Amino acid sequence: MRFSFKKAAALTLLGAVFAVVLAACGGDDPTATPTQPPATPTATLAPGVPTPTAAPATPTPAATPTPSFDAEAYFKGKTIRLMVGYNPGGGTDAQARFMSKSWAEYIPGKPRIVVTNMTPNVTQRNFVWNKPGDGFIMSLEATAGIFDQINEVAEWDMREVSMIGVTSGKDAVWLVRGTVPYECGPDAFDQPNGEKMIFGTSAPTPADIGSQLAPAYMALKRNMPIEIKNVAAAGSAEQYLMMERGDTTAWYTSTVWGQLPTQRPGWVESGFIRGFFDMSFPGYSLGDNGEKQFPCPNAGDSLTTDQEKKEWASITGTRTYASKNIIGPPNMDPGPLKALRDALDTAMNTPQFVEDLENFTGIASTFTAGEQAQQELIDTTQAFLDNRATIDALQEEVFNKFVN
Repeated sequence: MRFSFKKAAALTLLGAVFAVVLAACGGDDPTATPTQPPATPTATLAPGVPTPTAAPATPTPAATPTPSFDAEAYFKGKTIRLMVGYNPGGGTDAQARFMSKSWAEYIPGKPRIVVTNMTPNVTQRNFVWNKPGDGFIMSLEATAGIFDQINEVAEWDMREVSMIGVTSGKDAVWLVRGTVPYECGPDAFDQPNGEKMIFGTSAPTPADIGSQLAPAYMALKRNMPIEIKNVAAAGSAEQYLMMERGDTTAWYTSTVWGQLPTQRPGWVESGFIRGFFDMSFPGYSLGDNGEKQFPCPNAGDSLTTDQEKKEWASITGTRTYASKNIIGPPNMDPGPLKALRDALDTAMNTPQFVEDLENFTGIASTFTAGEQAQQELIDTTQAFLDNRATIDALQEEVFNKFVN
């Protein structure tokens, strides 16, 4: 493969970090796991991690179909619609296109998979949420969707969706255009009158700040000069275009550091775009993407007080729990759910499939199987909701200070 990812070491460190984080957030360790296939390193529950004070929602029932369920006959000759909440041309769309061709070979009956783009993403998520749980409508998502569910038009609850599996996650990055006069994040600390780094996101209200709260929080706490432009659409396809035109000079995202050599060859190598802050969950390293080693430190390392660390964990955990993941409507039928989970598990533990996926998309694979990912999603969502009041206040402050 064309780039190196420190997957095993990173995930081992991640288990310890999650124990501390969710103890502070009031939830169970979100990386606690039952025994999994050996290809995916897992974490164990840390002693003494408290149970969330709020009772979590009832998880999706375990995928235990009746013995009479015939997955081969059920899916044969059928069509699965894989929804994407972004326009064509971005990383999520690219992964969906790959899955539509290659994952279908692992599903019993080899059904046809077609990709449908529906924007904005909140509309697409609502669409899938309201569909029957028969296994023929799913979505491939760019984030866990936890932040987005507090949007007033969102109809879903991430504690109740049916998780098929997480194919990548834990990483996030703050990129800047080469013209930005700061080499790495700390160079912009205490520069309130310095040149502003301009982000673009769709944020007509404070609740729409979503995962972009992470760089804004860092700017707020460290007095960094940023501006957030409220734009109509802000998927990867639009972000590439805005950066190319100079409409924006900063971009907070996940999976893109590894995708850049594939999606925009030469941008990193030439310095047109460069890494500014590693925004990944502590313990994960962005590393070398095939054109350059990531040059800057992890943003979380610059936070010093316990309160800042608690807030940072609540903000970043919702983004870095999962980037690319496949979900279905709530309460999916156990037969199709198990068949789809098993098919994804087999595919993601097949080295050639993973190599082809990474080469096609530029996205590092850090697979978490469906049943484990389901519980992690419930725990992470609950931890976020337990800290909702703090996050709401932060989004309001960020909106008033930075959004234009």
